[in-house]
Amino acid sequence: MQSLVATRSELLDRRRRAVFVAQGRDLLKDKRTALVREFRHHQTELLDGLERLRNLAVQARQRLDQATAVYGPEALASGALAAATGIGADLRSRTVAGVHVFDLRHDPVRRSPATRGWAPSLVSAHLDTVALAYEEQLEWLLDLCAVELSVRRLATEIERTTKQVNALDNIVLPQLHDEARRIALTLDEREREEHARLRRARTRRASRDATSDGPERTWSAA
Repeated sequence: MQSLVATRSELLDRRRRAVFVAQGRDLLKDKRTALVREFRHHQTELLDGLERLRNLAVQARQRLDQATAVYGPEALASGALAAATGIGADLRSRTVAGVHVFDLRHDPVRRSPATRGWAPSLVSAHLDTVALAYEEQLEWLLDLCAVELSVRRLATEIERTTKQVNALDNIVLPQLHDEARRIALTLDEREREEHARLRRARTRRASRDATSDGPERTWSAA
């Protein structure tokens, strides 16, 4: 067990540090509460979005398989090549309790048949159906990217903050309280010993005074 310097100043220092640590723990708990609230909001959005994305992926695959069976993969590959284009995106962030959560803004993904790179009069409506299905899937996927990134960051920070709170609650604060208790016990013991020493000193002094006064009183009586 660590040896302590049992002084009043050390006792006050341990008590001040315990108060400071408790305040820091409370701030971390408030931070964790805010993070958990934000996490639950994004988690619900992510879970619902993933279910929707799964359904869109299944529908898109079904339409692709149907179109492939009717027109063959070459026609679909040619249409995909003609429709290939880029999508502009802007990732923005905001801070929640010191943690960045994200919002992804992107250009429109869904296009009209006239803007997909092929002549609608020369292409079957099945190709537009397939294109629309995958545009919807891609749009939903882009919307979920920032949500998933935010959820991961929030989960990591919640875990880190929880470890900090537990360390303060279960290690640092108990250690400070224990040290303060040991110092206080040592000081009390010293105070009791000092009082006992003073009592013994007063008793010895009174005994000496009584001894020195005895012969004088006897001589006076004679």
